[in-house]
Amino acid sequence: MNLNIPKRAFFNFAAPCPYREDVPVLDGDLKEWDDRYLLPDLTAVEEKEAYADFYAAWNDDGLFFAVQINGASSLNVDSRRPQRSDGIQLWVDTRDVRNAHRGSRYCHHFVFLPGKGRTKPLGRQFRIRRARAQARLCDSGDLRVASKTVKPGYQMEIHLPKAVLTGFDPDENTRLGFTYLLRDKKLGRQYWSANETVPVSYDPSLWGTLELVK
Repeated sequence: MNLNIPKRAFFNFAAPCPYREDVPVLDGDLKEWDDRYLLPDLTAVEEKEAYADFYAAWNDDGLFFAVQINGASSLNVDSRRPQRSDGIQLWVDTRDVRNAHRGSRYCHHFVFLPGKGRTKPLGRQFRIRRARAQARLCDSGDLRVASKTVKPGYQMEIHLPKAVLTGFDPDENTRLGFTYLLRDKKLGRQYWSANETVPVSYDPSLWGTLELVK
């Protein structure tokens, strides 16, 4: 019987997230990012090929991410339905609790949409379904995001300030639960850890780990 369970769901993944003293300029241009910050492509576990490169870094001000979409994106952006729009979704657990199947107040879900035409990029935080407790929702204006259309896709830079991450304290805890989802109606979906055939959107035990290193 084929249960359609992704192979990545059977593993615990961890990757280093390097410290950045030089804060990148958030302009959608990835010239300030190099392979030191590149997260490993976990889609290869299931013999698939990623269409995007994903970068991560941190400092005392919070977390920084950058994404390079390498295929011809549809850029189907709908700010009224951000979770179903082309864009990037991030999940962060500032406690990296590996044995909990429901979120806590330290678990966060963010959605970021690229800009298109006169529409500017935007970010929003959402509650996590079935969580035992919810993180305080931040104002969208507290989330920093920039994007740039390039041939054939687009680039995006994101800053999650410390203030929007409940429990973010690198001096006390250097491991963060983390996963991402890239949605594109033309290119498909790219996940870091398990995909949506299992409840990755609300089960932190299915996320990977970022190790904050200096």
